[in-house]
Amino acid sequence: MPPETRPLLGLAVALAVVYSATPVAIRVADRLQFYDKPAGYKGHARPTPYLGGAAVMAGVLLALVATTASDWGRTLPLLGGMVVLWAVGTIDDRRNVAPGWRVVVEVALAWMVWQSGLGWDLGLGGPVDLALTVVWTVAVVNAFNLFDNMDGAASTMALVVSAAVAIMGVVRGDLWLAAAAATLCGACLGFLPHNLSSPARIFLGDGGSMPIGFGVATLVMSGSAQAVPAWQALVVGLLLVGVPALDTSLVIFSRRRRGISILTGGRDHLTHRTRRRVRTARAVAISLGAIQAMVSALALFAVSGGASAIVLIVVLYLVAGATAIALLEAGEREQSTVALSGGTAVAPGPRRAVPSQWQVFPFVVALGVWAGASPFFAGYYDEGKWVPMGLVLLGVATAAAIARPPRLSRAALLCLGALGALGAWGLLSSAWAPSIFQATTEGNRLFVLAAILATAIVLVRTDLIGAWLTGGLAVGIGAVAVYVLASMLGSDPGQLFVNGRLDQPLGYINAEATVFIMGFWLCFSVAERHRPAWLAGAGAGCATLMACLALLPQSRGAALAMIGSLVIVVALVPGSRVRRAFALLACGAGVIAASGPLLNVYDTGLGGALTPGVAHRAAIAAIVASIVIGVVWGLAVTGMARLTAARPELRPRVARAGVAVLAAGALLVAGVTLASAGRIEDKVSEQWSAFVSLGAKPGSDPNTNASSRLASGAGARYDYWRVAWDAFVDRPLLGVGAGNYDRPYFSARRTGEDIRQPHSFELQELSELGIVGGGLVVVFIAGLGLAAFRMRSAAARSPMSATLMVAGVGVVTAWLVHTSVDWLHLMPGVTAIPLAMLAVMALQRRPAEAHVAARVHAGRLALRPAALVAAGLAGLALVVSAASLSRQGLAAFFRDRADTALADRPADALREADRSLRLDGENPRTYYVKAAALARFNQADAARATLMQAVAKEPDEFVTWALLGDLAVRRGEFDEARRNYRRASALNPFDSTLRDLAANPPGAPPGTGGP
Repeated sequence: MPPETRPLLGLAVALAVVYSATPVAIRVADRLQFYDKPAGYKGHARPTPYLGGAAVMAGVLLALVATTASDWGRTLPLLGGMVVLWAVGTIDDRRNVAPGWRVVVEVALAWMVWQSGLGWDLGLGGPVDLALTVVWTVAVVNAFNLFDNMDGAASTMALVVSAAVAIMGVVRGDLWLAAAAATLCGACLGFLPHNLSSPARIFLGDGGSMPIGFGVATLVMSGSAQAVPAWQALVVGLLLVGVPALDTSLVIFSRRRRGISILTGGRDHLTHRTRRRVRTARAVAISLGAIQAMVSALALFAVSGGASAIVLIVVLYLVAGATAIALLEAGEREQSTVALSGGTAVAPGPRRAVPSQWQVFPFVVALGVWAGASPFFAGYYDEGKWVPMGLVLLGVATAAAIARPPRLSRAALLCLGALGALGAWGLLSSAWAPSIFQATTEGNRLFVLAAILATAIVLVRTDLIGAWLTGGLAVGIGAVAVYVLASMLGSDPGQLFVNGRLDQPLGYINAEATVFIMGFWLCFSVAERHRPAWLAGAGAGCATLMACLALLPQSRGAALAMIGSLVIVVALVPGSRVRRAFALLACGAGVIAASGPLLNVYDTGLGGALTPGVAHRAAIAAIVASIVIGVVWGLAVTGMARLTAARPELRPRVARAGVAVLAAGALLVAGVTLASAGRIEDKVSEQWSAFVSLGAKPGSDPNTNASSRLASGAGARYDYWRVAWDAFVDRPLLGVGAGNYDRPYFSARRTGEDIRQPHSFELQELSELGIVGGGLVVVFIAGLGLAAFRMRSAAARSPMSATLMVAGVGVVTAWLVHTSVDWLHLMPGVTAIPLAMLAVMALQRRPAEAHVAARVHAGRLALRPAALVAAGLAGLALVVSAASLSRQGLAAFFRDRADTALADRPADALREADRSLRLDGENPRTYYVKAAALARFNQADAARATLMQAVAKEPDEFVTWALLGDLAVRRGEFDEARRNYRRASALNPFDSTLRDLAANPPGAPPGTGGP
């Protein structure tokens, strides 16, 4: 018999034997009264014979002996394990075997499988591979056992999985695997006609589902391990049993949520939920079998597509599975918690209580501290930090949403939808962007921002939880403040500063200032509370300290952020504006008192090295000012509370007196402003001229007071914004592509600043993503405004809501104003602070009863098509973002490893660079690393070819042409070097270094190659 015919023979023999043996098994079961009797959750109407497993095992036994006898080393462990589990399962059908004993048998069989070489061999060491084999075998056996809860379900699933494994065996040339899998496939196919008849004539029972599960587990392990290497085999195996794994996960999650034992039976399986939609068992088997066939096809494609395809497909499966669980649970929960009686929502029956919000507090506090302390990690600006962070947050948000679906307000939907749509549009812009890599990176960064917001939204369900999140943010920023003060009081405070401006620990001066401004609002939110007085005093003192530290970076953008947030908080947030104004004046007085030593830091640092004494005095001044203001404000709040408590009639008089004092101060300021109108106009005109003329940097004119930097208009912002606007005008509909602002900037700039973003959130999205991007930014800002507006009513009723609104509006406004003139939005850690507070502001504060009642209309559950479409879009967004982030993260991981190995291990660098390029072949930096590694082996031609591949990807990237020029110089090819440098200079004409290289490549003999 030709070996190639063995799979077909195994299929035919098993099918024929099982089809013929099943009627015999039915008669034997009738004679022995071996029935599955209807009871409880079981859905069949009359006793149905067991022993379907005996018929299946007969066919498997004969077919395996006929087709795989030449390889008993693999056949015996497979067949022996199936026979043992058939015996255990059959006894369990008749007498019930304790679950513990069943697991013991399964573990022993898994050990046997591993010893015979059919288990996992992932190169992780014997103990780890054995543990994985045991866990896998037990899990798959019980997954199929659980899945055998409806006619044809387990048999159809095993048929599809074994068919996929058989195909894998044929493709890989492993005829034993192909024949064994085809045998199992034929056995299931022969059993289905009897099992899927209406009504079913026979059931598999545990005596059939357990050995079938064992056969699937063993064949999938063997096939996956041979098809792909190491960790990839495990994820391919997961895909091959995707639907049973999803069913098991759904049951575990659902029963844990309801407080029901996982070992009990029930009608909460994937099959039961599907039947409520497609009506018949046959339709269920076909539907779920088709889904598994699709997943198996993806697994086979992943095997041939390599690591990149495997990563993308397994992420697709995981996210799609999580989304499916969420949708199924949402539908089931709505049906179980809402009964209709005359169109009125009726409370559900007894059930396990929703987890206490105290269980959520550790997570929200951790989220707050993580975001607030982000300056210690450079705001997570590096993709090596924000890519894995985004993946983790996507998982957390999905899990939290599944565990307890949130009620989203319109503001939350607007903001979250706008961020997600910006990310999706950014990814889509790679179709027209000059740099696909930059477009993908920017789209992924926006997805991470959406993941941060989504995580905060699904975790924050009440004002109390929001308060704990706010506290976590304050603790994180407070840790940064303590670090700065301790370092300023240390022996080397100069390490914190650049030209007299506070730079560390964040590493970006302007963002450092606004982090402390956001910390100011988090602390100040409790300063205007009238009780307890000590808390109000502590809030005022900490707010003063934050404001003092915000002065040290000398950031004009942060000054605008402070002014803008002050105006919005005073104007928008309800409450005692008089108390708020006096609290702000108290904090301002503390900053003014400490401003001399604080501003002296900039004066000294700009003129030379910062001495420890200057830094010490500044730190002490800030600490003393904050303590004094805290004590004074606490005493003032205590005194006012006692006075108005003793004599309530004085309360309106005190309020009127406060208003009069504030009005008098405002009139005084207005008078001084009018008297100085001429000088103010001249100053504004002078600074506007400095702004548009691209003059000297602020503080560089020795004839001006250095401490006046905050009032200076000099700098390069006008050039950044001019180029961004011109780019939008040139391509108003689509923009230049996400992250591709640098292309028009380097070709049209008029300054020597090497930047790659326009320093403005709105202008960046407008120039890079056109009208669509600009419109989505408008939607996002509208969502911010709606969240603030809708929170006003809650703030007017609840002191806690009022406190949270002060913090939220102040933080969000400060960030939005500053990132409108800078690039704070590109630092996910810094942006996580306002996004967290946005989630607090956008909290759905309608009572749960009103929410349920609103979802019931005319006697129908509100699981409307619109809701399903929204859920589907959310699931699609999760799939796309998770897949894109995974791809970029793995590619960056391998590229970083290549870069690290470049100096000492160029061969390793080459290997890692190739792995990165297989995942992402659009990143020019990876080509640079690979070219450098080839150059270390003196393979100049190969290095040049690699750089030319980068040119083919991004022909207008001047860096690649400059590197080609460098390579040509090292080879002594000066004419080629000159041509490459000229091309680089044409793409970046303002760069004087490139012009000089184009005129005279290093070491070029005089007169070589023309002028």
